[in-house]
Amino acid sequence: MTEITANILTLLSIEGFGLVNSYKFLSSLESINTDEILEGLNRNLKFSITVKDWELIKRKIIEKLHKSEDLNIKSIPFTSENFPENLKELNDFPLVLFVKGNSDNLNKKNSLAIVGTRTPTKYTINHAPEICDKLASKSQSIISGLALGCDTFAHKSSIKMQVPTLAVLPNGLDQIYPKENFNLASEIIEYGGCLVSEYPIGIKPARYQFVARDRIQAGLSKVGFLLESSIKGGSMHCMKKLEKLERKISYLAASESSINYEAFSGNRYFESKYKSLEISPTFSNEEINTITEKFFKDNLKKENFTQDSLF
Repeated sequence: MTEITANILTLLSIEGFGLVNSYKFLSSLESINTDEILEGLNRNLKFSITVKDWELIKRKIIEKLHKSEDLNIKSIPFTSENFPENLKELNDFPLVLFVKGNSDNLNKKNSLAIVGTRTPTKYTINHAPEICDKLASKSQSIISGLALGCDTFAHKSSIKMQVPTLAVLPNGLDQIYPKENFNLASEIIEYGGCLVSEYPIGIKPARYQFVARDRIQAGLSKVGFLLESSIKGGSMHCMKKLEKLERKISYLAASESSINYEAFSGNRYFESKYKSLEISPTFSNEEINTITEKFFKDNLKKENFTQDSLF
């Protein structure tokens, strides 16, 4: 498996080979080995590369993969049976995932992404822990991004409710971002969850990588729940990707006093579409149970054409 992973990453390092082009190219080959790849590349003069140059790049990547193994970081190529099938619904899904912790959690059926702003209002701070506890108790895995604020509520509730939680990072797994959540990252692994990234060790977080990370959160999740976000907030990248994937959407209802705040403009965006799936802190346990039962129905897409409130 290391050989296949190394070949994939070597191909991705060649200028002009992004995720989509690389997947199309690799899918056209009989097998993902060096000879097949080089033969295919050299049929196209634009991407011609010598064996020596290929092996030089590949050798450095293999060294990095071995260092990853020493850090208990697994690499899972898209060809592996352990690679999450839901993620392949993305048109630009990562061709390799790096995982630290229990990788079995990548394929949980009833997976829920809980996302939101790093700087929640007092309203959300007061109600998010209880709401997240209830949502986690109804899910098989909780997915978030390890950020401060709403993501932290999600991961902590998952741990509390003894449900595996996945933290998708915008950097290599040899470092934790943000550093303030280093201990939380350790707890996620300790309690059966995992850290996930498409980036090899040594890659530091960059602005565009946060947006790229959001699509993985969406791809791994069957349902998305928005705690709090402005319409321009980063969490909306994840939620709108879930929309495109025709996955279910839910959100925290704002209070009457905060409904018009810019901080909840993202929540209002979804209110106009998915009112029946909103969750309010005033709801009884029975009401929340009724809504969460709708989350994981298998006939999602069929409902999308008959009920405007559902995907």
